Parts: sequence; structure tokens; C-alpha cells
Amino acid sequence: METTSSTKLLGIIGTPIEHTLSPKMHSYFSQKTGLDTVYLAFDVKQNDFKEVVCSAKKMGALGFNITSPYKIEVMDSLDWIDPEAELMGTVNTIVNRDGKWHGYNTDGDGFVNSLEMQVGSLMGKSILLLGAGGSARSVSYKFAKKGVSSITISARNVQNINKIKDVITKHTGSSFYDRINAETHYDMIVNTTPLGMHPHEAENPFVQFMDKINGDVVCCDLIYNPQKTLFLQEAEKRGAKIINGLPMLVLQGIYAYEHFTGATLGETCFEETMQLFTEYKIN
Repeated sequence: METTSSTKLLGIIGTPIEHTLSPKMHSYFSQKTGLDTVYLAFDVKQNDFKEVVCSAKKMGALGFNITSPYKIEVMDSLDWIDPEAELMGTVNTIVNRDGKWHGYNTDGDGFVNSLEMQVGSLMGKSILLLGAGGSARSVSYKFAKKGVSSITISARNVQNINKIKDVITKHTGSSFYDRINAETHYDMIVNTTPLGMHPHEAENPFVQFMDKINGDVVCCDLIYNPQKTLFLQEAEKRGAKIINGLPMLVLQGIYAYEHFTGATLGETCFEETMQLFTEYKIN
């Protein structure tokens, strides 16, 4: 699409960022809606992040997706935060409304809603998550809101684990555990860390937990590049149903675009976008 003097800037901010499919996806959304926007990827280093977010608002940028490692840090730069995003303590979408940054989180809904499209209801499921960063915060909270029976998190950062535990136990009915129980059967195992993402495909974050995977387990990775991480490859060998991060990417992107523009894309757009990425090998 051609840009004009009225074209509104959208984008994604993170580091590293070269793997992202978001520009292609959001360009398709703009083509579909006919809205005059351009979506770019910005690899921003840690020391420059706050300055970039502040300057972008002054430039009149319409909004940004925020990805690793800034989903928590960005909250310090916002004028208003959606109550659920504030509760989760993580934001992945910021929108410029009348010169003020409004923050939302579309990751959790994008993941659990796309997951239910593929495996059905999550009610009563036992979940094991690896990682306690920004993605784990939103995903675990939305799992709990869907009525899973328990959430177990394995991560090194005890402070982050305790923050998630506090939200889950105070605001939902799901049980929370901060260590793996050798006797527990987990219905679903989810990697929320960047381990195994391009260009570090040889990393498997679940190498010590692979004995818990069999044909009764659903294994998910929030990573979509590569399409099958080493974790998912090993899980597939053990008979598990595997799901990568592409459905989450698409659905959270739809929710973010709707925040950015006020447009309604809907489930049909999800199906069409998934088809573009899979059938026509856009990567």
C-alpha cells in the first residue's frame, strides 16, 4: 500500500525483532479494512526504550505492539492502563488517544481464545507453564479466568512467580503451584519463554520435563518462528498434540488492530490470516 501525508504509523517495539511476522499481518489488516496505516518493526535497545516511546507519542504515532523484553517496563510510560492489564502487570498494546498512551494486553485473550478454537473448553484442565515473564502473566491469568483447575509455573525468577501467584490466588478460583509435582498429570504444557526461538533453535526449555509428555498432553509454544521448536518436535515424537504460537500471534494481532483503529475484523479475518500464513507460506 502507498503511504500518504495522512498515513498513520503503527509498529512493534522490542529486541530482538527480526523474526516478527507482525508487519506482514498488520499490512494485511490495513489492506482488508482500507485504512491508511503503515506498520513497521523497531529494534530498540534497553537504554533507548523510554525515550522512543515518549518521542513516538510526540510524533503522532497511532500505536504500537510491545514485545519482549518491554511488556512490563512499558507500563511506566503510560497515561492510562486497562484494569485487567494493570492487574496482570503486563501490556503488549499501546494506543495514542488525544496525546495520551493507553495500554492494553491482548496476549492472554489471543492465546487462550485461539487455543479453545483448537482443543475446546479449558475448564478443569491442569496447566504447566515454563517462564514467569510478561507473556506468562497474561496467559496464566486468562487460563485461570477460563476455569482451569490448576496452574503450575516453573521459572528461575521467584519474585515474578510470586507476583503471578498473588494475582491467581486473589482474583480467580484456580489453584497455583510454584514447583512441579512428579505425581501430577498435566493436561497442557506451555512454553512462554523465548528459548528455542530463531536463531536459537537448538534450545529446548523442557528437556528435564519430557517424561511428563505423552499422547494425552497438549504442548504449546508461544514461539512461531521456527514453526516447530525443538520442544514441539520432541513432544510430537511422544504423541502429544502440538500447537505453535501462530494462532496466538494472529488473534492477539486482530485484537490489537481493533484497539488501534476501532475497526472490527472478527473470526473470519482470523481464518483468512491463518490461511495466508500457512497455505501460502508467508514467513
